[in-house]
Parts: sequence; C-alpha cells; structure tokens
Amino acid sequence: MKHLFLLLTLLSFSLTALAQQKVTGKVKDSSGEPVIGASVVVKGNNTMGTITDFDGNFMLDVPTKSVLVISYIGYVTQEVPTVEKKSLEIILKEDTKTLDEVVVIGYGTQRKGDVTSSVASVKADNFVKGAVKDVGQLIQGKVAGLAITNPNGDPTGSTQIRLRGTNTIGGANTAPLVLIDGIPGELGTVAPEDVESVDVLKDGSAAAIYGTRGTNGVI
Repeated sequence: MKHLFLLLTLLSFSLTALAQQKVTGKVKDSSGEPVIGASVVVKGNNTMGTITDFDGNFMLDVPTKSVLVISYIGYVTQEVPTVEKKSLEIILKEDTKTLDEVVVIGYGTQRKGDVTSSVASVKADNFVKGAVKDVGQLIQGKVAGLAITNPNGDPTGSTQIRLRGTNTIGGANTAPLVLIDGIPGELGTVAPEDVESVDVLKDGSAAAIYGTRGTNGVI
C-alpha cells in the first residue's frame, strides 16, 4: 500500500511538471523602447508573476494555456495568451485617458495629448507607496527607460539615476539634468513628501531648450 501511495505521489508531481511551461518575452512601447519594470502576471493568479528587466525582457514558469496580464503605469493593460516554445513580443499602447494631463515642457506647460516628443509624467497618486528615502525611489519602476539603482548597496545611500542608459564615452557624468521648480538642483535635497509630480523629458526634442545640459535627459 505504501509503495502504491508513493507511486501515485510521484505521478502527480510528474503531471504537475508537465503542465508547466517556461514563457519568455519582451515588453516595448510604441516607439520600440523597452518598458522597464512592467508587471507580468498570470490571469487569475496574482501570486504567479514577475517584472521586466532593464531590457524589457521577462521569463516566467506558468501553467499551460495560461493568459498573461501585462500592465504598466500610463499604458493600456494587455492580456496575451501564452504560446509554447515561442518568445512573446508585447507592445504596450499609451493610455489615451491620460492625454489631458498637463506636463512641464521647457519653460512652460503643455497638454500631454499635444506633446509629440518623448515625455513621461508621474503624479503623486502614482508614486511608489510605503517608506521611501528620496525622490528617486518615488518614481522607481514608473518611467520606461529610467533606471534607478543603489550602486553601493547601502540602503541609506543615495540612488543613482540613468535615463536611456550610459551614453557618454568613458562613463563620465551621465546623470540627467534635474530641475526643481525650474531651478537646477539635486533630487537628494528635496523631501519625498514635498513632491507633487515628476516630469521626465527623454529625447532630444523635448530637452532641446536646455542645450548640452539636457544631453542625458531632464527630470
């Protein structure tokens, strides 16, 4: 009887393993840029999921014939059925419901729906919740192409911000230009609870008004 029970147990484990599949894929926006930190979960099971890496890639073990739910702030949530032995390419579309939001452009403001350059805006309602020690952590994982890391591994240390990766020869100063109410400054000098919104100007046309100072983007 014990041998029969053991055999049935091993058989059930084997069937469970066979019912799983490894799914890989990449999440991009409509311009082809990788979406960093996008949520990828199995529909109906929020405990089975992951987030995309710096290149927008993800890998996840899921039950066969699962449906993945891909979401990211500012984009329309997508549901994608898994395909065995095939890498998925998911392109997220911008949520048009947010196009009436006002973003800071250069020395003025503009409706988000009228902006043709690459701009991201994070409002207070969408900030990272919980205990944060600086402004960088407020928007961590909220803006595609914006990497916020702690290079020293010290939880009390300052975060490092890179927009669009390292694009300066020799790895010199690649930090984006930071403006606080229009005045150049440092994010570390602002208390997180005092921040109402953060606008990120990603491409050359959006940051052109700042000249060479905006080469690495503007926050």
